[in-house]
Amino acid sequence: MYISRGDKTKRILNLLRHKARTAKEIINTLSPFSPDTYKVTKRLLGHMDAPKFNYQKWKREEEKRFYMLLAKLRKDDIVKKQSLDVKTVWKLTAKGLKKLLNYEHQQPSKLPKKVYERKEISIQMLFIFDIPEQLKHYRSWLRHQLKSLGFAMLQKSVWIGNYAVPADFIHDLRELNILKYIHIFKISKSGSMTVK
Repeated sequence: MYISRGDKTKRILNLLRHKARTAKEIINTLSPFSPDTYKVTKRLLGHMDAPKFNYQKWKREEEKRFYMLLAKLRKDDIVKKQSLDVKTVWKLTAKGLKKLLNYEHQQPSKLPKKVYERKEISIQMLFIFDIPEQLKHYRSWLRHQLKSLGFAMLQKSVWIGNYAVPADFIHDLRELNILKYIHIFKISKSGSMTVK
């Protein structure tokens, strides 16, 4: 899933809103992929083919684009560099805060409109999410997708069903930066739950 420059800018500004950070801290936090992603996804899905791409090459290209964007934001007086002890950190300027507030009053970014594959399985899955109020526009989209996948609603943020969670769905949740607010459990026949 492609993330626009505008979305990346919004993420950077939001990250710097309350705390100055080094460039490395920013890119590590915002990076949508890591060498461990395959392991995490495998735990969520139970099976998955290994990623077929060169991670190191992708990382270099992402870092290059990130530093170019950071340089542009600095040139536009959206962020600024500042020495703190022995390291250099990035901070949000007054102009940057104003830009972030403008972002928050705009319509939310376009959400994926794809139809994910529905696959019935013998294992019962429990899907729970706790998305913050400032990201509430993702909640309706997520409920719609869970319903389309065959899950039934127990509560607004708790869904259950004998259906697989598609790999591309997990990928899009990660790209939207909301996977950290989601918990998926496998329910055994005995009624016990296992984190997936």
